[in-house]
Amino acid sequence: MTWVSRLCETYDNCSAGVLKADTEKSLLPIGHTTQYAQIEIVLDADGNFRSARALDRNNDENEAVTIIPCTEDSANRTRGLEPHPLFDKLQYVAGDYSTYVPGKESGFDAYVNNLRRWCDSPYSHPMIRAVLSYVLKRTMIADLVSEKVLYLSEAGEILEKWTGSDEEKPLLFRQPSRPADAFVRFCVEIPGMPDSRVWMNEEVRQRFIAYYTHMFPNTGTCYVTGKTGVPVSRKSAGKIRNAGDRAKIISSNDDTGFTFRGRFASHDQAVTLSYEASQKSMNALKWLVAKQGYRNGDQAIVAWGTKDEPLPPVCGDGVDLWGDLVHDLDAIPDTKEEFASRLNKAIAGYSAELNDSSNVTVMGLDSTNGLQGRLSLTFYRELTGSEFLKRIMRWHTTCIWYPLFRSYRDNDGKNRWIRFRGAPSPVDIAVAAYGSSLNDKLKKATVERLLPCIVDGKPLPRDLVEAASMRASRPFAMEKWEFNRTLGVACALIRKYYNDSMNDRTSLEEYREVWSVELDSLNTDRSYLFGRLLAYARKIEEYSLYLGGTEARQTNAERFMLQFRKRPDKTWDQLYQKLLPYLSRFRTKGPEFFGNRCEAGMNSVMDALQSSGGFTGEPLGPTYLLGYQSQLNQFEVEYKMMKARKAESKKDDGGL
Repeated sequence: MTWVSRLCETYDNCSAGVLKADTEKSLLPIGHTTQYAQIEIVLDADGNFRSARALDRNNDENEAVTIIPCTEDSANRTRGLEPHPLFDKLQYVAGDYSTYVPGKESGFDAYVNNLRRWCDSPYSHPMIRAVLSYVLKRTMIADLVSEKVLYLSEAGEILEKWTGSDEEKPLLFRQPSRPADAFVRFCVEIPGMPDSRVWMNEEVRQRFIAYYTHMFPNTGTCYVTGKTGVPVSRKSAGKIRNAGDRAKIISSNDDTGFTFRGRFASHDQAVTLSYEASQKSMNALKWLVAKQGYRNGDQAIVAWGTKDEPLPPVCGDGVDLWGDLVHDLDAIPDTKEEFASRLNKAIAGYSAELNDSSNVTVMGLDSTNGLQGRLSLTFYRELTGSEFLKRIMRWHTTCIWYPLFRSYRDNDGKNRWIRFRGAPSPVDIAVAAYGSSLNDKLKKATVERLLPCIVDGKPLPRDLVEAASMRASRPFAMEKWEFNRTLGVACALIRKYYNDSMNDRTSLEEYREVWSVELDSLNTDRSYLFGRLLAYARKIEEYSLYLGGTEARQTNAERFMLQFRKRPDKTWDQLYQKLLPYLSRFRTKGPEFFGNRCEAGMNSVMDALQSSGGFTGEPLGPTYLLGYQSQLNQFEVEYKMMKARKAESKKDDGGL
């Protein structure tokens, strides 16, 4: 139960500063949960009705989010009547509900009995007594009708569907829930109390916690704190991943028949948690997942420091590591030096608050039945802050490539692509390996397999590397943007996989980079050289089409890519024959002409292959993609240098 202790520690360290936040991402007090309220009723200190209004969740979602007291039973209610202690639906809080909604059982009596017990206890509060005084008048729905918050049909029942024009549609009819199911919260105006919002009153919260724990029906020993004779939890909190999540991490529902598979007679023999530990741990986890968790369908992954220190994202790409730069494209690093500088600054910023005494936890959560049933811990690691940063730094240093691509929406709402140097995200890796149409189950499994590679420094799964490299060898099967994205991710994986194989258990300071992002003209690896050769073939055809004014299209090199990987010698002979017409046109130009320089470079690579005996039909390894992409990148570097020289020359000539 170490993870429960770690969450409780986090709760105790962080609760003082964030309990009052009026948002769905609040760190909740124990014995409280959140609900979207649709109606707000204002009372005076004596419980007299003052006013009411409908809340516009569509306009401001945070305005409708309400932190409410709850019991274990009310927080887990599915069927039957189990009222919340203070705020609830009309079905519970309106004494005249049955008059206006015939045929549906009212929970008013149960609600009032519970509220009266609280008001009669030493833990009562003037605001709570005002609410009790009002609801006992049994005029709530009539009051809401008079305030034009609710409307009645011709039969005198609550109107469920608006039949008038959209312009005149009342606010309550624009909300997701039915008017008869509206959730109600209260404001109580008491002289001397500046804030009338009952749900934001800290004293009301603390008095309910004291009241509920004092009245708690079950006591026992807490396996986390070791305390005895304390209130123990029987029902773990839900809503871990979102407001509709009913899956539980800790659950016991096996009290009949072959109970607990014959191992225990009751759930207490398995484990008991104090109500306080259960509430603190689950509320802390909810808060962390909402605030900084990574979500992938039903899968949730969250990393946190016990003192809420800022952490680099575990499942992000290179851009995520140093913040949102998509609106400042000039700040996105595309050179080796810029990347190293920004990465070091980012890690240095995090290390200011993370050190050997900091505690960092990484947790993965998932369920097999959507938002129902059991929520499983699929991954769990505890590290010191400095060790966590070292491992994140290692991943983002050893798994980089250029260019990688990331989409974003510009100010006009249009989808744009940016190029960056960095590491791909786990989801990008899954898509590169299995395609954008992969199902959620495979995507989640892939992300789960990659977590040990990021957090523990484990080797990449070879099948993932092979799958990505195979898809990157099939440009004819995808659109150009998808191929470019797949190629970049595949190269990042290939480079890391082969570099890691030569640096087993090596520290980052001693890490030897055999395969680089930049072009390595001294690399004599057969597959790498063949990849460079393929890049030359592509560039020569592209350049010739450009000179001829022909619309850009997929080149022969791209169409033959998969075949080239399987039988490089014969495929190259075919490609070379198709290049001859282009080369013959280039030869009418001087030796410094770009097309002729490409031919010279291509011949140099061919000589290296033939002299080493590597020009054979043996299939190529994945590293051919590194040679291919690096050579294409080099063409781009040379083009930028040429433009810079021309601009400088024009400047020296006085702009003529």
